Amino acid sequence: MKVLFLDIDGVVNCATTTQRHRGYIGIDPYMAFLVGKIVLDTDCKVVLSSSWRTFHDDGVKEIGKQVTFVDDVTPSPWYEEENKHHSTRGEEIQAWLDLHPEVEVYAIVDDDTRMLESQLPHYFQTQWNAGITEEIAKRITDHLGLSTAQ
Repeated sequence: MKVLFLDIDGVVNCATTTQRHRGYIGIDPYMAFLVGKIVLDTDCKVVLSSSWRTFHDDGVKEIGKQVTFVDDVTPSPWYEEENKHHSTRGEEIQAWLDLHPEVEVYAIVDDDTRMLESQLPHYFQTQWNAGITEEIAKRITDHLGLSTAQ
């Protein structure tokens, strides 16, 4: 199974996005198209790692309408009292991967840099000022590999 761990803010929207959703920054249609094309070209499953999975009541539904179907979400952030440690995006992704040994290849697209060292070969960083670009989308597609149905 191929998996794309998808962040929203800084990936499918950016500093110049004018669209709004419930008073918050919304989804940029062109960036949504780029993510949708990755999913179509690679036949990957989408796992939402964005804060939209917890902060927005209808975030997953909205992403499904405007970007792509969301197959699953990573675990909600956690706090370890004894270590005074908040989970990082990389730890949340790893917790999901630990539950899904059937994953053969994955990609993480995110502007958050707090990934685990083992995840870096699968990590495609975006920037808040630009979001996902055609170049990043192509690199993700190459990493995941084209669908055999193509």
